[in-house]
Amino acid sequence: MLLDEHFRCHPQIARISNDFFYDGGLTVLTDTRGRPALAHRSAVIWTDVTGRAARPPFGGSWVNEDEIRKVQDSVRYLLEQLPLEATVGVVTPFTAQAETLRKRLRPYDEERLRIGTVHTFQGGERDVMVFSLVAGEGMHPGAVEWIGGQLNLWNVAITRARGHLIVVGDKELWRNRGGVGTALLEAADRNGVPLGGGDDDVLLKRLYRILSLAEGATVTLGETVHGHPVDALVGGTSTTTLRAVLLDRGVKEGSDAARHLRLMLHRRNLLSSEDGKVEAIRWPAWRLYETGERRE
Repeated sequence: MLLDEHFRCHPQIARISNDFFYDGGLTVLTDTRGRPALAHRSAVIWTDVTGRAARPPFGGSWVNEDEIRKVQDSVRYLLEQLPLEATVGVVTPFTAQAETLRKRLRPYDEERLRIGTVHTFQGGERDVMVFSLVAGEGMHPGAVEWIGGQLNLWNVAITRARGHLIVVGDKELWRNRGGVGTALLEAADRNGVPLGGGDDDVLLKRLYRILSLAEGATVTLGETVHGHPVDALVGGTSTTTLRAVLLDRGVKEGSDAARHLRLMLHRRNLLSSEDGKVEAIRWPAWRLYETGERRE
């Protein structure tokens, strides 16, 4: 049985895991309001490090000193900038990388900072996860292939992050490989914003036209509010309150109508701001055809 309602990760982070590992079967209901976060930063961040991977002198798994230095800098920054109650995790595919980072970052509060391989974090979560990929020049191609093929490793590393996922790795190496690494890179490049609904979305086009009829209304599509995608965002000259519109396209065939309505209302509530700056509304699709535009 799939536990298909997800409440842990920021929606931009959960979307990657949902697309790759759950075939879009998750409904992301994470409430991001009030969570510790870096101001004005995307939930998915890629820090480009063109480093060299090597094995320790006495054998063992791979380490990447360039990435280690960058992770150290990132951890210091995070612990300084985030609220005192915020937690940070550092995860990496290789034991030697984890052990070296543990030694270098030992002075820090172990309650706030946890370092290890994926097995360390199985079942856990952190406000911010730093994911050191290690792969780089000098690494045997088979080891790079191994990292790319460890889907459970990627899934666990991604879904431990509640607010931010910071990936440290060689952009060009992972851009050319495809798979989850490329998806993370693309999400970071577009600041986690999902791709819009296509030009052939008739209902979305109609919604845009109807919302634009209001005098002074400014309507934008493909926006996000508190990390969640909305079908339309409406502003105007007469008010400072934005309206986030969720288009309810109706119950899919074979689905539970009561559950559908419960999830729509839950999503709507996640969009509203306590300060009144954003008001969320659910717009049933049938209403698009009761607006006096029957000539169409």
